[in-house]
Amino acid sequence: MSLRTQILAGTAMLLAFAAATPAAAQSSDDVSVELLQLLVDEGVIPHDKAQALLDRAKKAAELRAQREAPRTAATIDVPYVPEAVRNKIREEVKAEVVETAKKEGWVAPNSLPDWVSRISIAGDLRVRYEMQNFSKGNFPFFPDVGAINLAGGVTDSQGFPLLNSSVDRHRLNYRARLDIGARVSDAVKVGLRLSSGNERGAVSTNSIMGDFFQKDNIWIDRAYIAVTPVKQFAFTAGRIPNPFDTTDMVWDRDINPEGAAARLSYNFGDRAELYATGAYFAMQERAIFSDTYMVGGQMGGHAELGDGLAVKASVSYYDFVGIQSRKNAPDGSRLLDYTAPLFLDKGNSVFNVRTDGLTTLAGLASDYNLGIANIGASYTSGPLRFQLTGEVVKNFAVDPAEIARLRGEPGVKPGDLGWQVRLDAGYPEIQDFGQWNIAAAYKRIETDAVLDIFTDSDFGLGGTDVKGYLLDGNFGIYKNTSIGVSWFSTDAINRPPFSVDVLQLNLQTRF
Repeated sequence: MSLRTQILAGTAMLLAFAAATPAAAQSSDDVSVELLQLLVDEGVIPHDKAQALLDRAKKAAELRAQREAPRTAATIDVPYVPEAVRNKIREEVKAEVVETAKKEGWVAPNSLPDWVSRISIAGDLRVRYEMQNFSKGNFPFFPDVGAINLAGGVTDSQGFPLLNSSVDRHRLNYRARLDIGARVSDAVKVGLRLSSGNERGAVSTNSIMGDFFQKDNIWIDRAYIAVTPVKQFAFTAGRIPNPFDTTDMVWDRDINPEGAAARLSYNFGDRAELYATGAYFAMQERAIFSDTYMVGGQMGGHAELGDGLAVKASVSYYDFVGIQSRKNAPDGSRLLDYTAPLFLDKGNSVFNVRTDGLTTLAGLASDYNLGIANIGASYTSGPLRFQLTGEVVKNFAVDPAEIARLRGEPGVKPGDLGWQVRLDAGYPEIQDFGQWNIAAAYKRIETDAVLDIFTDSDFGLGGTDVKGYLLDGNFGIYKNTSIGVSWFSTDAINRPPFSVDVLQLNLQTRF
């Protein structure tokens, strides 16, 4: 409660007390007048509001005097009002005055800057223990193509950096985010979010602990302008929240794309909506060569069927333009090195864009044109919700013959299909002690079904060519604070053996 509200509430209680306590009526009225005058002098409330409160107190005093007048033949007995009832009346008067003060803004002009009411601040913090348990039968020599490309290519004779596929890990990390919003006008909003993060790529804002207490970085996770000229249309530009209704099979939850998106919707009362979303995401800007970007669209809707039942569905199409890499000329030229992506994970079909026979720089062997269908049904009973969701993605641009030509040698079998089913139950958002939710899901993501750098970074430790299940549960221990446990068990589909189980224990809170 703010200082202003406390003063108003105290004033209300004092006036109510003066009106309800005969023995102290005169002294209470005097104090009330002096206190109201002090509030006016200090600029806390305007004069007219103070006068209104004083008039109300005087009216109450007159009514009290009439009740206390000597009895006559026409006098009507007033029944005794118990102390508990009087206390309740005082609380109701206090609540009414405070609520009126909030609605009418009982503060003198210029006592608080206008921008204060237009700024919102929120955030969250999660601390996590994670265990990664690798199968003893895993293939031990997986090249880390992401590290190869971040280094600008490597010399073959010095050996490739390798992914860990055999040494179990136990680590601690945290994720901290601070979200600042500003309402510029009824139609314009600005969003800025700062986040932690020291892991490679766009799919995680975790900061791994264990670097001799070195200071950690803070990054700009979101920075955007949202314009809503009418209720049915919204436009967002900058580093924006993901505008698509999606699961983490295609887009990890921590990804905030850079670009612009527009959404057009039509409501059928309060129970149904149809919408269309279009977006342009800048992927890799180049000074003298063609850029890489994504254009995508989604059409969908949701409806409440009554008795707690609701359904939703959407279809999407994403075209990643300029994402497929090109092989350099046989003479060892490096002119086409720019087509190798800066970031890679594991799973997608890759090849060496260089032809000098001495160095390696990894390129994507497939193009990516994704078609996605998403459907879900939910049942709400009181505060609890039970939801079943399914999603299928197909990469219509996969060309096994072209992939084989670029590789020039046998490799992992290309795959173009991914799907998942997920069941969620419990409180949609944990806000108090004792609230809970649980989830279970199964996924199967083939080699080139999606881009490996954008899919869920926890499932199989990120990437594609992976199948398996996950279990998740959370329990509220304090207001907006919960503990949680997640279990991921995954295996490779077509790669050499790569199996890993991941256990995560979370302590998380938000404000």
